[in-house]
Amino acid sequence: MNKIKLIQELEQLTDEQLVARSGESARLYSAACNALIKRHRQDILRRCRARLGNLADAEEAVQETLLRVFRNLSGFRGDAAFRTWLFTIADNQCSNVYQRRMRRIMGEHLQALMEIHDELRHEHAPDIDGDVSQAVREVLFALPEQARDVLMLRFYRDLSLDDIAQTLGIGLSAAKMRLYRAMAQFEAGFQPTGEARPV
Repeated sequence: MNKIKLIQELEQLTDEQLVARSGESARLYSAACNALIKRHRQDILRRCRARLGNLADAEEAVQETLLRVFRNLSGFRGDAAFRTWLFTIADNQCSNVYQRRMRRIMGEHLQALMEIHDELRHEHAPDIDGDVSQAVREVLFALPEQARDVLMLRFYRDLSLDDIAQTLGIGLSAAKMRLYRAMAQFEAGFQPTGEARPV
């Protein structure tokens, strides 16, 4: 059977029939996967875009979804409709893309907040024992204990994120998240003029 005729034949089959035919040979596996991908790609893209909010992230999630479908089509057991199985994979990939995006954004925010901290420290170095120092202490001690602890470890003991994670007995990603939240709380309560805002 030539390729065009095979494609035309496969396009007439249901999703479940395509999955069944995919197990007959390597050639049919590839052809069936391609037919399924062609049939559902736009629906997956719409679903991913609705979940992620932008086309670039959606396309990344679609590519990862289709790659997993191609690699794992033989793992479809028919317990649910193929479309349901496919969308479950797409939803998982959307979650992965979203988490990577949040980690990237958090890393950028952490870097920006650390730079702000360094600028404030240098800018107010001459009167560090005066009003600014007092304002810093007031804001620090108004913070929740967990936030205060991680800030003290980072900026007073000058520990790296790895060291903070080890000291607190948590994972690196948890340490980043905790520091990010603590710095956001601190920034919300501290003014460079030396006046403290309620936190």
